[in-house]
Amino acid sequence: MRVIAIIPARLNSKRFPRKLIEKINGIPLIVMTYQNLLSMDIFDKIIVATDSLEISNIIKKHGGEVFISKKEHFCGSDRVSEASSNFKSDIVINVQGDEPFVKPSNIKKIINFFKDKQNINIPVVSLIYETNDTEIINDENCVKVVTDKNNFAMYFSRSKIPFLRNIDKSFNFYIHVGVYGFLSQSIIHFSSLKPSKLEKIEMLECIRFIENGQKIKMIRIDHPTIGIDTPNDLIEAKKYLESI
Repeated sequence: MRVIAIIPARLNSKRFPRKLIEKINGIPLIVMTYQNLLSMDIFDKIIVATDSLEISNIIKKHGGEVFISKKEHFCGSDRVSEASSNFKSDIVINVQGDEPFVKPSNIKKIINFFKDKQNINIPVVSLIYETNDTEIINDENCVKVVTDKNNFAMYFSRSKIPFLRNIDKSFNFYIHVGVYGFLSQSIIHFSSLKPSKLEKIEMLECIRFIENGQKIKMIRIDHPTIGIDTPNDLIEAKKYLESI
C-alpha cells in the first residue's frame, strides 16, 4: 500500500496567528512537524499543503515538498483533500502542522489498521488518549471524544463530554489527537461534503463525517502528544524537549 503524509499548514490561525512559523529551539514549528515525519521513514511521500508562500519558502529551504492550495478551505482536511488528488496513494495520513511530537508507533497503528483486510470498509481512523487531568479536560483547545463500545466516535466537543452527573470525578476522558488516517477515496469524499452545522458551531472538522452518517474509528495511544494551540503550549514544548 502506498502511504503518503500531508501536513495542512495555514499561516493565519485565528487562535494563534502565525504559530506555524514560531520557533522551538530555533526551528519553525512547521519544520519540526515535517522533520519529525521525515525521520520516521514510513511514508512514500510527505507534502506540506499550504496557502502561504512564507510557509512554502521555509519548507523548501529545508528540502521539503509543498503543494500550494488553489482554493479557499474551511478546514485542514479540505486542504489535504485538494492536495491528495495530485498524488497517488492508498492511504493518506493527515498530521496537523501543530503536532510536532507524534510518535512513529502511533502512525504505524493507523497504517496497520488499514492493512488489516477486515477493516477495508472503515473510511477514517484517528487517535485518542485517556486522561483524568482536570486542566486538560477543562481546556477548550483539548477536544473531548465519546465513543461507542466498538471505539467508533459518537461525538467530538470542546466541552466536557460526557457530563459527570452520577459518577466518580476520577472518570477518564478521551482526548482527540490531531492525526487522521484516510483511505484515499475517503478524503476526497470528505471534501465533497459541505461543512456541517455542528462542525461550524464547534469548529471541529471531524464532526462533518459523523453528521453525514460516516464512521470514524478511534485508536487508543498510551501517552498524550503536545499539540501547539496557544503561546503557552510553545513553552511546554520547549520544556518537553529539554526533558528528553
